[in-house]
Amino acid sequence: MKKILLFSSLLIGNLTFAQVTLPYSTGFDSPALQTGWVQHMKAATNASQWDYSSANPNSAPFCLSHDYAPATGITVANNWFVSPAFEIPSGGNLDSISYMFSGFSVPTTDDTVAIYLLQGSQDPDLANKILLFDFRDAEYIADNTYRTKTDLALDAYSGLSYLAIQYRNSDVSSYWLTVHFDDIAISGNTASVDELPQTEQLTVYPNPTSGEVFIENELNEIESIEVVDLSGKVLVQLPAIQQKVISLDLSGINTGLYIIKAQTPKRVLSKRVWVE
Repeated sequence: MKKILLFSSLLIGNLTFAQVTLPYSTGFDSPALQTGWVQHMKAATNASQWDYSSANPNSAPFCLSHDYAPATGITVANNWFVSPAFEIPSGGNLDSISYMFSGFSVPTTDDTVAIYLLQGSQDPDLANKILLFDFRDAEYIADNTYRTKTDLALDAYSGLSYLAIQYRNSDVSSYWLTVHFDDIAISGNTASVDELPQTEQLTVYPNPTSGEVFIENELNEIESIEVVDLSGKVLVQLPAIQQKVISLDLSGINTGLYIIKAQTPKRVLSKRVWVE
């Protein structure tokens, strides 16, 4: 198994932390896409850590991985992997994050595999921590299958914010908890569609979709439709269709997060959609 070891926060405390502009996405597949991510090892600092791994990525060549430390005698491992800084003064979204679990154990009440929003510091001990999702109980399915969480709201904050993934294993020498994360996308809110009257909002369903989606606007004023990726590249274009519900086939594009933009006489309405 090819792995690239990460530096502990003990070794990088004097570095200037990177900041990214939104929308931001990474699959950890190159040094540029790994830039700014930092590991904070709060326990078991001599073994068992986050790695970039070429084994079992959701999108090749790498993913983020954490394994247990068999027969080392180590008890608690509490390792955080934290993104570069970003600003969300009007709030934002964790648009997507893919994950896969394996091993013969499941998290106990003393274990944690979770996603957080950190406010004010990249160090979890110094930051205000907001839990976004906890992968325990029925959410921890150790079947070597990637799944994706989409559209997790990020609270507005006037300073710097960070996305963080925590791996806490209360007996890392014995509990086999192996986790993989990949394909993370974050965006910030601007003029929110949610602030518009209900009749002017765009409805897209099903979401996630395996191919076909239906687009609906109560005013029936859609002049054209575009489907764009997170870099802004236009993948699909449709001219005006004078009907309340429009069918759109997305089966020809890759798995991932996309934005559907609908031009109306007053404004452009947008909606995120996840293609499975």
